Amino acid sequence: MKRTFNILAAVALLFGVSTATFAADDKEEFYPNWFVGIQGGVQTTFTNYNSLNLLTPQVGVQVGRWFAPEFGARIHAMGWQQKGGVAAGQYGLADKQTYKFNALTADMDFLLNMSNILYPQRPCQAWNWLLIAGFGANYSWDYDEFKTLVGSTADYHPYYHEQVCGTKHGTFNGRLGTAVEYNFSRNLALNVEVDANYKNDLYNLKNNECVDWQLAALVGLTYKFGMKKKAAPAPEPEPVPVVEEPKPEPKPVVKPEPKPEPPKPVVKDEPLKETFFYNIRLSDPDPEAKLNKIVSWCNKYPQKKISVKGYADKGTGNPRINVGYAKARAEKVAKALQDKGIAADRMTVESFGDTVQPFSENDQNRCVIVVGE
Repeated sequence: MKRTFNILAAVALLFGVSTATFAADDKEEFYPNWFVGIQGGVQTTFTNYNSLNLLTPQVGVQVGRWFAPEFGARIHAMGWQQKGGVAAGQYGLADKQTYKFNALTADMDFLLNMSNILYPQRPCQAWNWLLIAGFGANYSWDYDEFKTLVGSTADYHPYYHEQVCGTKHGTFNGRLGTAVEYNFSRNLALNVEVDANYKNDLYNLKNNECVDWQLAALVGLTYKFGMKKKAAPAPEPEPVPVVEEPKPEPKPVVKPEPKPEPPKPVVKDEPLKETFFYNIRLSDPDPEAKLNKIVSWCNKYPQKKISVKGYADKGTGNPRINVGYAKARAEKVAKALQDKGIAADRMTVESFGDTVQPFSENDQNRCVIVVGE
């Protein structure tokens, strides 16, 4: 009992650390990538026989590619043992019986990542829900048990299977399925898949003029590769020194009689312009010193207002994703200033996505610019 508890605790810790890693990464940048995987599970056939008595083990392999966050494709092969059932009275048998044979199903499947379709701006990408649709073929062989079972009955012709199915036993296959994927890391994922396979009536050597359906449940591991390396963070720009104009020296007193003091120089309002730069996928303002400098300026000029404008670079992502990045960056800077006591009605918050590029260097356009007005 104690050993079982320790195993469950270790698995929970692994899932927790992995989820925290993805949450901290804050919207992992997507790159088209290849993947390979192995699976194992069980399948059964829905026909004129009890499906629970037709459960058999299955192994599967897959290789594919994600072309976009929402769409991918794969080649999937699954097979091993299969079972068929002969009902009582069929082929002259007094009792119902089962027989084993071997079969392989190979499909071209299309994949839809419903998590990215329904919620493209989700902050944590550890979990994915997939829909699967495909088509392919079955190939079955080794029907010795079937031949032994019904070969001696009066209703069985010695060459029945060759007459019905031919010598290769190949039939069409269609597939609909769904899967849940959990990413342990950027490259390794666990998947649980359930598929409904449309089978030609002849694949198990029986012909009852009714198509068969197979239900397969598989668990496996997927390895993803071919993704680009993360871009190096852009260097922080050097701060621009503020040059203060020297105050004029007081004029010497020439005569003993008092004279009016010279007029004091007009002190101009200090300008405010602070820029926050971001790495790819990040939206939290940094560093803290810039926020404090803006707060200090606002406290010094309580009658003035500020504008907070968010941008994204054109070089990465796409316009639909970059709109979300620019908006999130501007809103987080505004929220950080509100938390430090700056009233919301003193701020104008805007986001331009990647439609406006304030800097000539691409990576510097992942930014938020705050200007005092």
